[in-house]
Amino acid sequence: MAKILLADDDASSLEVMAAALAAEGHEVLCAANGQEAHEMTVAERPDLVFLDIMMPVFDGYEACERMRKDPDVPATLPIIFLSSADMDKRKLEQAGGTDHLSKRHMVVELRDMLAKYLGPDARP
Repeated sequence: MAKILLADDDASSLEVMAAALAAEGHEVLCAANGQEAHEMTVAERPDLVFLDIMMPVFDGYEACERMRKDPDVPATLPIIFLSSADMDKRKLEQAGGTDHLSKRHMVVELRDMLAKYLGPDARP
């Protein structure tokens, strides 16, 4: 299965999503802020990244922008923003984000998001 990086400073959200991904058979990496997410993306080469928008050090937008400018991060890496509020699609595009997932429907929509960006084999 895939290696997936989750970045969120909310431990309970991180725990729920990590458990859902691990139950699907994915290797899950976790970061508590945007700087850690960027560093782990370079070091671990995940197949997919989920970034919370509101995080310390670098917020999700800044972390995404840094990843997109980093030559050690593949330009094709899907970076999905996590938000608990409505997503500003213009800011998502400006930062280089691929898509977004609402935390309210996170677990329900997670399988579809995995299949969309990792292919049909990402689903059990």
